Formats: sequence, structure tokens, C-alpha cells
Amino acid sequence: MTDITLTRADCLARDGTDPLASLRQRFDLPAGVIYLDGNSLGARPRTALARAQDVVAREWGADLIRSWNDAGWFDMPRRLGDRLAPLIGAHAAEVAVTDTTSLNLFKALAAALRIQANAAVATAAVTTAAVTTAASSSPNAATSRPISIWPKA
Repeated sequence: MTDITLTRADCLARDGTDPLASLRQRFDLPAGVIYLDGNSLGARPRTALARAQDVVAREWGADLIRSWNDAGWFDMPRRLGDRLAPLIGAHAAEVAVTDTTSLNLFKALAAALRIQANAAVATAAVTTAAVTTAASSSPNAATSRPISIWPKA
């Protein structure tokens, strides 16, 4: 194995010929910071602040629900998936960019529980209506009361 010793001057020379060096100017980094963290959002692109302000003020604030279509919010998971697909060896329309797996599982389970709870309430309402109808037509209607089989929260 060959030992390679790099000096600061060597590194600066390589930085000077790096074809990606100019991309650093696209990011808003504090002076003197070398940012190599790969487990975060990364450094904020300079254009991100103006874009975020536009989304909040115009797309969300002024355009309201129209932005789902006019600003492309509805199609964004697929558009981003189409752009990501070649990077992971997939074809267009095979990838959608969404929340994290944990969030998606939570949302799916929460929706399933909501559906289950709504179905149980609907069943209880139908059962209560049936008992009420049966009670009002019974010979002892004056003493019969409707019941609910769904426990109150």
C-alpha cells in the first residue's frame, strides 16, 4: 500500500481545479464553515428562502386550495418520483416521493382505525334505530326505551 501525504497546499490546489467548487456559492453557509453532514437537510440553498416565502404567501396564502392543481401540489409526489427513478434504477412512473415509511404507516393505520370506528358507529346507529322502531311498535311502547350498543367515549 502506498502512503499518500496531502498538505494544505495540495488540498487548496485540488479545490482550485474542482469542477464542483462553484456550487458552494449556491448555499447559504456561515463564513469558514465546511459542512459535510450527510444526515440532515444539508445546507440551505440560497434560493430556498425566497421559494418558501412564495409558497407560503402566494400558493398557500392567496391561491389556497387552487394550488393543489395550479401549483402542481397534487402531482408532486409522482413528478419527484420520475426524477428520482433513474438514480435508483427504476423507470418513470414506478416511484413516488412521499413521507417517511414511519409516517406513511402511521397515516395508513390511523385511517384504518378511523374507518373501523366510523363503521362501528354507523352499525350502532342502525341498531339503535332498529331497536327504537321495534320498541315504538311494541304493545308496551310506553315502557320500551331505545338502547345503544356502542359504548360512549
